[in-house]
Amino acid sequence: MRRPNLLLIQTDQQKATSLDLYNTDRNFIRTDALRRIAEAGVVCEAGYCPYPLCVPSRIAMVTGRYPSELGYVGNRPYPLDCDAPNLFRHLRHNGYRSMLVGKDHAIGLPWDEGGSVAEKWRGNRAIQDSFDWVYATFHGGNMTPDTRADQPHIQSFLDQADQLQHLWGSAVAPFDGDQSQSARMCEVAVDYLDTWKRDDAGADTPFAMWLSFPDPHEFYQAPRDVVARVRSDDLGAPHGADVDLGDRAEYIQFMRWYFNSGGVPREVIDQLVRVYLAMCLNVDEQLRRVLDHLERIGEWDNTLIVYCSDHGDFNGDLGLVQKFNAGYDGCCRVPFVMAFPGRGPGGLRSREPVNLADLPATICDGLGVAALPGDRGRSLMPIVVGEEHEEAAYTVVESGVPGESLSTRDIANFADHRWDVQPDGRWCYDPPHRFGGRMYAVRSADHKLIVREGQCSEFYDLVADPWELRNAIDDPQHAQLVATHHEYLVEHLCQRAPVPPGTTIADQDAVYRAGGNLSWAESLALHRGVQGVPV
Repeated sequence: MRRPNLLLIQTDQQKATSLDLYNTDRNFIRTDALRRIAEAGVVCEAGYCPYPLCVPSRIAMVTGRYPSELGYVGNRPYPLDCDAPNLFRHLRHNGYRSMLVGKDHAIGLPWDEGGSVAEKWRGNRAIQDSFDWVYATFHGGNMTPDTRADQPHIQSFLDQADQLQHLWGSAVAPFDGDQSQSARMCEVAVDYLDTWKRDDAGADTPFAMWLSFPDPHEFYQAPRDVVARVRSDDLGAPHGADVDLGDRAEYIQFMRWYFNSGGVPREVIDQLVRVYLAMCLNVDEQLRRVLDHLERIGEWDNTLIVYCSDHGDFNGDLGLVQKFNAGYDGCCRVPFVMAFPGRGPGGLRSREPVNLADLPATICDGLGVAALPGDRGRSLMPIVVGEEHEEAAYTVVESGVPGESLSTRDIANFADHRWDVQPDGRWCYDPPHRFGGRMYAVRSADHKLIVREGQCSEFYDLVADPWELRNAIDDPQHAQLVATHHEYLVEHLCQRAPVPPGTTIADQDAVYRAGGNLSWAESLALHRGVQGVPV
């Protein structure tokens, strides 16, 4: 029997409830490609990221270790240490033809301004050692040399769409889905599969492809024909957009103010919701081509397929947008669908809490490859094939660095702030101090506890309150459940090393400065109007 292949499909910043597999209330898309995978495998209803930010979440995905165990508590330092074990290097060294099509943002830097992918790749040991073939893409205004060369119309549009710099900014792109970055990625993926089939399949060299779409990460922009296909009767006001957040941590109250200061017109929110969902729909429509080709070349039944996202996006829910240091489902609950066609009953749904940090253990187990060195996750293959097993009681999302979180007291320091004015020197989605103060979210099958450093805790009954509209932390009926979830968190922290001793916001300042960004202290001082403010 030939060794199985891997197709790891990943989106960027896609919340689970953007899909009809998780939500049929409102603000969802009707899937085709993803439903095909689900019918051959399992939909994990309680799938979570380890950290609601790109780099740390992706590092957990390729190492099987929580970001804080490795010292990654933000988008810096980046990338992963060259000598650290990672899933794709491990598979390549075990005889797999490894391929990256899309956004990495974890292992290395396969591209750079002013240089071609090939030139940078040859000088990047981690990428060179992890992937045989690379077609690199990215999001926002950071188009890679690959996509700048192949699709100059996209960069030209992004350079002129100034509204994309706003916190709620979105746009309908003046081209169709077949001219999108997601479409080009799927063309490359099909070409790679054909090359592999011609050159490697007969030699029992299986493939491991990471098909990693930058969408629906901001900048929020979607092809015009796909936007038109988002069904109006599937849309509505975001959940909890007007709910009072006075029972939440002060940091959350500040972020609600930050994203809405100046008053966001309803039509702006409505367009963002539609465009975001169109970005998700375009990925699903383009993905059909890859799945069809996988079956056409006879590899569908011999491929472990995983679909996930690195973290979510509020997309208007709770009056918030994008992602930040928060433990709500919009930010942290992700699509998590797995299939090994022909090796399980298919059409399964699982309520067991699972985490992206479990992917390396799952993939190595499913492919019959030795465990990744240092991996501390657990295999989810019993869930994939429908076998009985001891279910996990909970999973944990971690975020933030030790220190002070923003609070409503800081509103007075942002007198000039508006949602539609880009702050000087920062990305539109990067409010100062957005990851200051540690946060942990503990999710069991039916409940969630959110603990925030120096501020109030929150507790949600996700059966009675699936959109997390009321903080039930003080309800006497939940007292024992709250205590149990605190015990889960203590257990997690004992098993998984916390942030390395001495790692503080001041430590993060150094790596942010080295990366060319404003430090936490500098960004906060920018609005407080003082230098050397205690953080």
